[in-house]
Amino acid sequence: MKRNMKRWISLVLAMVLLCGTLPVAFAAETGTPLYEQMGYESADALMQDWYFDRVDYDWVCARYEAHLAELTADPEKAFEQAYQGWDWAMVDEYYDSREAFLRDAAMQMARMDNDAYVPPVSVQLNGETVVFPDAQPEMVHDRTMVPFRAIAETLGAVVDYDSGAITAVKDGARCDFTLGSDTLTLSDDTTGAVIETVALDAAPYEKDGRTYVPVRFFAEAFGLTVQWDDYMQMAVLYDKDALAEQVDARFTVVNRWLAAQPVRDPAQTMRTAAALRVLYTAFNTIDGDETTVLLDGTLEVVDGSGGLTMDVQVDLYGLAALFAREYDKYTWDDAEKLSTQLVQWQEQLQNARLEMVWGAESGILYLRCPLLMELLAETSGVSVPQDKWIAFSDVLDDPLTGQNILTGTALLPETALGTGGATIGTLLVTQAERNYTYSYSDLWGEVQQAADMLAAFAGDGCFTQSGARYTADLSTQLPDTDGYVTATYTLDMSDGSIEGEAECRINDWSGETLVTLTFAGDADRGDIALAVHVKNESLTEITLTLTQQPAPAGSEAQVPASDEVVTSEEIEAMLQNAA
Repeated sequence: MKRNMKRWISLVLAMVLLCGTLPVAFAAETGTPLYEQMGYESADALMQDWYFDRVDYDWVCARYEAHLAELTADPEKAFEQAYQGWDWAMVDEYYDSREAFLRDAAMQMARMDNDAYVPPVSVQLNGETVVFPDAQPEMVHDRTMVPFRAIAETLGAVVDYDSGAITAVKDGARCDFTLGSDTLTLSDDTTGAVIETVALDAAPYEKDGRTYVPVRFFAEAFGLTVQWDDYMQMAVLYDKDALAEQVDARFTVVNRWLAAQPVRDPAQTMRTAAALRVLYTAFNTIDGDETTVLLDGTLEVVDGSGGLTMDVQVDLYGLAALFAREYDKYTWDDAEKLSTQLVQWQEQLQNARLEMVWGAESGILYLRCPLLMELLAETSGVSVPQDKWIAFSDVLDDPLTGQNILTGTALLPETALGTGGATIGTLLVTQAERNYTYSYSDLWGEVQQAADMLAAFAGDGCFTQSGARYTADLSTQLPDTDGYVTATYTLDMSDGSIEGEAECRINDWSGETLVTLTFAGDADRGDIALAVHVKNESLTEITLTLTQQPAPAGSEAQVPASDEVVTSEEIEAMLQNAA
């Protein structure tokens, strides 16, 4: 009996000691989970809503508990660290209890900790964080250094060490290097032929029995794309081709249609023309319906290797007049002044024109718009030259890279539609690389998410085949409304054309709206008609026609002569002097 009692006492003592060594995060979860205390349905919901993107839920629990204990001991710290400018009178006014306020303050302090938190250096491969079992990645002279065997075997390579010579073989490619050397050799493992000798900007070294290498060079040697996510302190490695192929497996029909598009010569100067018309009908059962031409215009773009020109001519008076009428309904003091100005500007609004020229060699953008100049003169009291071109020298430069966005691959990827080789996978990956330059760690998942959304209406399962024509019939109920969306469209593999129609009806607290869309087109022409019918209120009809064809000789961009140009800095100086 005494022996059993001693065992129970020993067990209890062991449990007490064990609990004392557990992290604070465990203590936070022994009662009501933190996410429930904060009013969330799950830990994931709390993490997503509070944007705890660089830490995990246990970390948040630990920081929350630490801050709550700190505030419980000294509540005044809540006003010093979390709610500056508050006092207890405000707390008593806006909170049911001071305890609830302290919980919110502790969570706010945890979020501030997250903002200041610098995560350890890590590596992501194809969307998954690489786990290093012992030695961890580190940053040395702004280079991400990783244990070689761990990363090489994660990449699927076979590693071998022989008297200081280190090799890794993957898919027939062999990578050789030695400790302290500033080069690595990539060769054919079968023939031994050297493919490339790569200069390293960080030499491999040994630390605690592990060989460290700069991850970028070795990942790129095996065909991976490498990016650096500074916010997450993460080297992001991904197989761009494999990601695109994974996506493309779900879009074989659409990719066949893309392949049916005619291949454009990148050096060919192309002319794209558009005609847009917008009609607005206000329903009136007493005085009769009133239809207004809100917008009626044309656009012409000539795009070639030497630059780009654009000419927009549009009637904006109807749109401005409609705005003035709506403006006048609120009887604002300057409504009459606005109507008077519209009459003065009527001719310019009905014949508004915007011209643009961009020279590829100079990188300068030229704009000419008499209406804009007249508006500037009217509002500033400065006489600005209405017939001059305004030159902008750096308006198209990317603030991060300094590269002109019209010449960079970010805006004009090589896989652009019409140049051949475009697939849904390559387009989604290229788009993600452009959008996630500051958060590359999200890229892999965002491509997958975009593919999931697109597959709902363009995946292979949406189509039925009839000869060279593939037709998709789609229908879905809209969430949280008494409404639906139906659509049908056909892709023709014989000529790369498309045609279809869609209908969306929304019926909720704000009223009932019917939207209809019809479209048809091929590589040379497209026609789109959109109608938005708000029950018993209005009908808006939009028609758009696009055409594209090779531009005639002599259509290349010609920059204006110097005596026709005024710089944007000169215009800015005029306006500042007037002010």
